[in-house]
Amino acid sequence: MPPSRRRGRFHPIIESKRYWHSQPLRTRLALITTGLLTVGLLATSLVTTQLLQTHLMGQVDDQLKVTSRTIGDRGLEYLQQDDKSSQAPTTYYMEAQYSSGKIGRMVNEKTTAEYGIPSLGDLSLGDGNPFTVASSLAGHYWRVLPLEIKDQDGNYAGVVAIALPLRNVQETVEQTRLVVAVADVVVVLIGAGLATYLVHRSFGPLRQIEGVAGRISRGDLSARVPVTEPPMTEVGSLQQALNTMLQQNEHAFSVQVTAQERMTRFVSDASHELRTPLSAIQGYGELYRMGGVPAGRTSEVMGRIESEATRMGRLVEDLLQLARMDEGRKMDIAPVDLTAVCAGALTDMVVLAPERDCSLLRLDGAPADPQPLIVMGDRDRLAQVITNLLGNVVRHTPAGTPVEIALGPIGQRSVIIEVRDHGPGIAPKDASKVFQRFYRADTSRNRETGGSGLGLSIVAAIIQRHHGTIGITPTPGGGATVRIELPLAHPGQAPTASGGPRATRAQAPGPAQGQA
Repeated sequence: MPPSRRRGRFHPIIESKRYWHSQPLRTRLALITTGLLTVGLLATSLVTTQLLQTHLMGQVDDQLKVTSRTIGDRGLEYLQQDDKSSQAPTTYYMEAQYSSGKIGRMVNEKTTAEYGIPSLGDLSLGDGNPFTVASSLAGHYWRVLPLEIKDQDGNYAGVVAIALPLRNVQETVEQTRLVVAVADVVVVLIGAGLATYLVHRSFGPLRQIEGVAGRISRGDLSARVPVTEPPMTEVGSLQQALNTMLQQNEHAFSVQVTAQERMTRFVSDASHELRTPLSAIQGYGELYRMGGVPAGRTSEVMGRIESEATRMGRLVEDLLQLARMDEGRKMDIAPVDLTAVCAGALTDMVVLAPERDCSLLRLDGAPADPQPLIVMGDRDRLAQVITNLLGNVVRHTPAGTPVEIALGPIGQRSVIIEVRDHGPGIAPKDASKVFQRFYRADTSRNRETGGSGLGLSIVAAIIQRHHGTIGITPTPGGGATVRIELPLAHPGQAPTASGGPRATRAQAPGPAQGQA
């Protein structure tokens, strides 16, 4: 037979399995529970009725044995009468079959009419135990006990059978079976209903989980499974585990959405920032190509093109640096003396802005302590942080405005660096936003000075990579203070002149380094 036809044939077992597995789990559990209950009750009922029947038959056997001992020789002699059945006032049936061929019977006519007579045939003593035979009336049975007949000399003379009808036993067993069957049906129906209810109730938490899953699939990531069961149970543990997973998924999705929004905004801002110098370069280039630039202004136009290209180059470099920060590229981590880093940055400040009063102080305003402050970090990146902050001071404060760098330890765990200026300061509404990428409190001024709005973003990213914090507070008397907190390194670590560890402590900068 071809495989296609073989697959198309109806297989009862396969179809039954398929139908069974297509049913809900709660339905299958209810059916399994009901089936087990039915099988258990059926087996119990069969065993009970069989034991009852055995017990009743044992009583009949005992009655036959007692009767056999009380019959005596007179009864047997009475059975020896010829040609007719003797009458007995009881339901007993007795039949004697003698070795001489004679047969004697004793039975009541009413008993015969009601129960018939047992179908004995040729009697034999057998094992001497009672046995059951059919009756001449259909549906009736007799219990028979065979006994040996001996003559006066004690010799074998024949076999006598004493029998009792089993109608009472049959009726009792049948009634018991009927009662048990009705009771079984009632118990199975009640058990099926109770099993259905309990299974349905037990599946309540799973239906709640199903409902929560449906809400999540429709976009409601805040949905949670109600914890209705103790945590030590399987369902309770599952509820708590699902809630933990849902919380993590919601957080991860929120982070993803935030990152996507930041990326979209970042790309938009970067495109805008790059478009401005590109438009200027393109405009000057087209003007020069069309001959619109006088001969005396050629150097001026080229200078503007060069400045815009330089500004665009700085923007691209800042973007690349932020991208590297976002990728989490490895930094050169080593013990770094922040005192030496700040002193070096102030020395560069003196060269770039000699008109400004620059100072290195302690947090309380006293001259800087020569004690080195060691942190674990990338020396170049930390130096870039101080340089960028000082550059912001130069760009955004009037010429000649003093600037201080204050630093010192806080307890045994962290060090504070404060870059203080005495310029116009930063509005409170802008203080919490200046570390965002491309944010400018004064757009026009930043464009004039060449700022891209990424300097403080880079500073914040570097400090975050060093497990520190950064914020802006007003400077007493006017201005803005950038406050940085970094964790201290192990007290036994000290930098070399290049930023690496050494055994001796670094020396503090001299007066020329600390103040200009």
